[in-house]
Amino acid sequence: MKKPIDPNLDSFDNDELLNSIDSISNDENAGFDFIAPANDISLSENQKTTSIDNNEFSDFKMREKQYHRRSSSSHHHHHSSSHSHRSSSRSRKKKKKMPIAARIAIAVLAIILVLIVGVFGSFFFLEHQGKSNLTNIEKQTNYEEKISYNGHNYIYNDNIISIAFIGVDKRELGLENGAIGTAGQADATIVITVDTSTGKAKVLAVPRDTMVEVEIYSENNVFLRNEEMQLCLSYAYGNGTDTSAENVTTSLSRILYNVPINKYFALDLNGIAPINDAIGGVTVESLYDLPKQGIKKGDKVHLIGDLTEAYVRTRDMNTVNASLNRTARQVQYIKAFAAQLAPAVINDFSVISRLYSTATDYSTTNISLSDATYLASLLISKNITDFETVTIEGEMKASTKQDYADFVYAEFYPDEDALMQVVLDTFYTQID
Repeated sequence: MKKPIDPNLDSFDNDELLNSIDSISNDENAGFDFIAPANDISLSENQKTTSIDNNEFSDFKMREKQYHRRSSSSHHHHHSSSHSHRSSSRSRKKKKKMPIAARIAIAVLAIILVLIVGVFGSFFFLEHQGKSNLTNIEKQTNYEEKISYNGHNYIYNDNIISIAFIGVDKRELGLENGAIGTAGQADATIVITVDTSTGKAKVLAVPRDTMVEVEIYSENNVFLRNEEMQLCLSYAYGNGTDTSAENVTTSLSRILYNVPINKYFALDLNGIAPINDAIGGVTVESLYDLPKQGIKKGDKVHLIGDLTEAYVRTRDMNTVNASLNRTARQVQYIKAFAAQLAPAVINDFSVISRLYSTATDYSTTNISLSDATYLASLLISKNITDFETVTIEGEMKASTKQDYADFVYAEFYPDEDALMQVVLDTFYTQID
């Protein structure tokens, strides 16, 4: 915070300051005797060796007094003239006014300076607040602090920040007529992690059809039971906004051996294009054929507008593995988006607040602006330009449930050993 300006300086006039200096000078001169130059009172060689009689001494003292009077008078005249000259000079200076153009220029520069200081000040305040929020969050799950696995010991890494990214298959978030189960599904279920000490970042893709115990709630938000079903369905059992996102986050944590997931960000379909376009679009090498858009696998594509949604959502509904290819494109897109976001923030850190403002119109999240600011500054300070991408390995099967007799539903079952290794590599530190 700036120190307040001393109010006494506001009313202190330049003339008063100069007069006070003159006063100090006069007082200082009055405190010292005037000493005549040595050659005016020096004695001849003979006088040095001859004693001075009383008459000669009297004559000498008289001449000395006369000299003192003349010198003092001359000095006083000179001092008065000098003081008069300064007063006249100050008077002339006071009459000169600064040109209007110069005053306007100074005012504009002052305003710009205030704005710059304000923006930088806001940035660093938000960054500090976000760091406090994300690094001191209470762990909400019963995870294992220490794990022994395949002959090695691991300890949980408290420097990890984890965020659940959820893409919802609805144009607008919420329920239809307040009915439970109408909130939509989570088409994208991705966990992003950042190690605040090393800057290591990961995009961990969890297939939407992964089977997990999901919490079932009534329309009055009363917990009923846990039921095994696809991860994507956990979004349907909530209010379509925050409780739905929290339910998906809880399910993701269960799949990943109960590791804490600090924050969530759930985005509806209408928000994909505006958020993408807010940083000028994203360029990728297509992993899929999109015939309607004239795109073939391997083409370099600049995603902008509605093309972005088509790229991250299109899938072949005739194969049970269709969602896995889509998940790969979603991970690719998020990685490319994050890589392009960092330089955009470096060039103009107000991008963070604009992007956050845009996102709030299409999402539900417990990520604050200060959290987003800290995360962006962390990416820059740690020079994070690339995200490691990991997709959970496992087997996709067609559901055998009788309830689904008229349809083919995909069910994904993770490879438990591979999953455990991913969790240890991402959230834990090996100690021996």
